[in-house]
Amino acid sequence: MRFRNATLILGIVLRGIAAQTADSSGDGNLFGDYFVREVMLAGGKAFSLSGTITFDGQGNYSFTGTKMDSSTGKSVALSAQLGTYSLNASGLVSFSDPIDHTQTDFGGTGLFGRIGGVSLLASATEGSVRNILIAIPAGSSMTNASLQGAYSVAFIDFLQGNVSLVRDGYFTLHSSGNGSLGNFTVTGALANAGSKNTTQSLTNVTYDIAGQDGSGTLSFPPVPSLFTLLAGQKDLFLSADGLIFIAGDPSGFDLMIGIRASSGNYQGTYVTAGLENNAAGGKNAVDAFSGSVFSLGNGTSIAHQRLATLQNPAIDDTFAGGTLSNGAIHGILGDSGQAFLQVGTGSFYTLIPGLGVSYIGPNPFLDPLKVWNAANLAPVTNPVAPGEFVSLFGSGLCTANEGALGLPLPTTLGKVQVTVNGTLAPISYVSPNQINVLVPYEVSGGYATFQVSSDVGLSNPVTLYLAKTAPGVFASTAGGFAPGLGPAAAQHADFSALTEESPAKVGETLMLYVTGLGAVSPSVKDGFAAPGSPLSYVVANVTVSVDGLNAPVSFAGLAPGFAGLYQVNFEVPKGVSSGRLVSLSVGTPDAVTDEAKLYIK
Repeated sequence: MRFRNATLILGIVLRGIAAQTADSSGDGNLFGDYFVREVMLAGGKAFSLSGTITFDGQGNYSFTGTKMDSSTGKSVALSAQLGTYSLNASGLVSFSDPIDHTQTDFGGTGLFGRIGGVSLLASATEGSVRNILIAIPAGSSMTNASLQGAYSVAFIDFLQGNVSLVRDGYFTLHSSGNGSLGNFTVTGALANAGSKNTTQSLTNVTYDIAGQDGSGTLSFPPVPSLFTLLAGQKDLFLSADGLIFIAGDPSGFDLMIGIRASSGNYQGTYVTAGLENNAAGGKNAVDAFSGSVFSLGNGTSIAHQRLATLQNPAIDDTFAGGTLSNGAIHGILGDSGQAFLQVGTGSFYTLIPGLGVSYIGPNPFLDPLKVWNAANLAPVTNPVAPGEFVSLFGSGLCTANEGALGLPLPTTLGKVQVTVNGTLAPISYVSPNQINVLVPYEVSGGYATFQVSSDVGLSNPVTLYLAKTAPGVFASTAGGFAPGLGPAAAQHADFSALTEESPAKVGETLMLYVTGLGAVSPSVKDGFAAPGSPLSYVVANVTVSVDGLNAPVSFAGLAPGFAGLYQVNFEVPKGVSSGRLVSLSVGTPDAVTDEAKLYIK
């Protein structure tokens, strides 16, 4: 068995790169009245919810509104229904689902999501349902004049609660604040009409904000039909700042979101959620997710989704993105670049809202949005795993600038210490703006809280999800590739680097370098070099695919002589595309990463 070239991999790992319960430390940041709309698919049924959630800032909420159930065909009024929530200082939130507030009907796992700006996006990815929920802050002294200007709007609708009657679309409306929206055209598709992109002209569309909190109605021409994109009256809720509205039929199973249409840059971190149905060939592959996107602002982005289908449990997926629109999705940017909407085209039906989020704080400041997998910079909602190299970004974290000189990695470097759930983490690199650490193998529970201590002081704590594995492939940034998105850090059997000039050949065995593969056996002490005999193997099953084809794995374990560096040996399968960079996927039962690429001869 062959292993890595030391010089290549040590440079990647050490250099700076271009049992815990839910944390409720941020509960006090979520209080007051929020409008909410939720659509849920579960057990052959559909549900929807519209109304107001009142958070008390202490982990409790009450809901008042309406709930629709496709099995009864009736909408039921709910009043002061009670539930609980937990919000941490990093913006991660979990709460009991107001549709199933007793948490007994659909697996009892509740909703998981994140605060984006002042609004909230969530999905119940851990349960047996697939849904999307959005909550926006209610206002006061709101009138029709509060809805004024241009709004970009997208929607998804499961007509009659039937996934085979799914439809989605988008449009732009212009309001002068007097209750009339005039005439405009909707573009969309209907699964029961061949999923062909179509348009619908609407006339005399009106709205009425009757409640001072911003609640009201949105009225389209009353011409409901199996072949109509939009029709009838919907509940309307406008946010306190007038920048976003949500709407839905109280007797239907649709979600409509509108964002203020203003120019901006698609750049920074956005929290996301989505509800989708790939209806190609009538197969109705429904999924839902919560996640995030980190956009570099140059047409390149890195995305994470906690994704679950109706047939399979949730998995963490990190992948390379691009611009907001592609062949399957139409993207819309608004709110001066602080929000976006994505809607499906053709037979791929989806609604994905994205809400911009950022943090500032006093030094030493650990950015809650930038605790990333050191290999692929997977964005903030992606979990971390025991044994993973993680890069912490912020400002004024310390005054030192140095790397570890050897192994074992120290837990104090340049007067810097980092704890994960209170356990000191081995450190490979420190600087005022970035610190690289190894997550201790003994860290357990559903969350991982990072905190930096240095000669500057004690940073704010940042809490992320913790998973068994969170794979990330080290990749080259040569040629202008973003970190994690370029050619994989892989080698031929003779230890020479895999490059454009020296690509992989079908049938040869390559050595790939990864972080985040989790527990190993036999175990290795935190920060210590992995032994060459006996080899330390990854406990989880590791899979590799190249250009979409399964690649047989002959070894997955710690690279001997290095701390926290995983090596995966695999064979390049027959049938891969030749003469270019092809896709590379590394997966475990918990997660998959699809960011890095491979050069193929």
